[in-house]
Amino acid sequence: METSRSKIAFPSVNFSENRFINVKGDKSPFDGDLVYWSKRNSILYDGATAKALKKQGHSCGRCGLKFLDTERVELHHIDGNHNNWTDTNLMAIHSSCHHYLHMSKSKKPRFSEAG
Repeated sequence: METSRSKIAFPSVNFSENRFINVKGDKSPFDGDLVYWSKRNSILYDGATAKALKKQGHSCGRCGLKFLDTERVELHHIDGNHNNWTDTNLMAIHSSCHHYLHMSKSKKPRFSEAG
């Protein structure tokens, strides 16, 4: 009984900030090798996010830029149905791209026109 309660209270997440990954040889974050650093940082993700990252070549599905450790990767449901977890409906995108996508789809104006 305690096990099921702890799973509810502490669900598994698809991102690990505490996982350590060795840096290859003499690589440096300042060496300009975005492909290496993007692939290295995407190891922190698993499950559907990892599949989408691999499928997309470790690039954002919206802007096309490589993922770096400065911004979190999020999964976007292309058809808007959050119950549809098929691989073809999921796209890995930057957190800022995800927010922008959903803001642009908003039907309501952000500010009233009355002033």
